[in-house]
Amino acid sequence: MQKKLLPLLILPVLALASCGGPSTGTSLTPTAVNNTTLTPQDAGDQTISTEEAQMLRDLNAARAVARTCGSKQMPAAAPVTWNGYLATAARAHALDMAVNGYFAHTSPTYGGIDTRAGAAGYSGWKELGENIAAGQNLQTVMAAWLASPGHCETLMDAGLKEVGLAYLYRPGSQFGTYFVQEFGRR
Repeated sequence: MQKKLLPLLILPVLALASCGGPSTGTSLTPTAVNNTTLTPQDAGDQTISTEEAQMLRDLNAARAVARTCGSKQMPAAAPVTWNGYLATAARAHALDMAVNGYFAHTSPTYGGIDTRAGAAGYSGWKELGENIAAGQNLQTVMAAWLASPGHCETLMDAGLKEVGLAYLYRPGSQFGTYFVQEFGRR
C-alpha cells in the first residue's frame, strides 16, 4: 500500500493568549485498535499530561459529530487512540518551534512529520496527518482547528486511527503556547 501524507496546513495565529502552570503526567491503559490489544510497548510511552488528556477528550468529542469542514461533509469518525511514539514526535516539534522561534510543519533541523514520526519510533505507518497551532489557549484551540477547513478535515479523517498530542507553554517564546496533533494509521 502506498504511504500517504495528508496536506499539512498552518493554523493562523488568532490570539496570543497563553495558559500557564505545570503539567502533571498520568498514564493511559493499553487500548484496542482493530480488535488487537496494544501493549504500552506497541503504542510507546503512555504518559500524558493533563492538558494533552483534555485535548484528546476534545478531539474525540469533535470526531463523534458529523460536520462540514469548509464545503466538505465529514461523517462522524471513531475515536483515535493515544500513541506514545506520535506524542514523542508532537512534543519534540512543539519544543523545537518554541526554542527556535518558528511556526511551521517542517522543522529546519528535523524535517517533516514523516521523518519526525520515524525518529520517534512510529514505524510501519501508511498515513500521517498533522495540525499545529500557537498562541492559542486550551479552551479555544479545538474550535479554531474545527473552523479551518483543512485542519477540520485532518482531525475528522476516519482513516487516521492513532494520535499523539503536545501542549507546550514556554514563557518568553515567540507565541507562548504551542499545540501539535500528530495523527497516524499503521
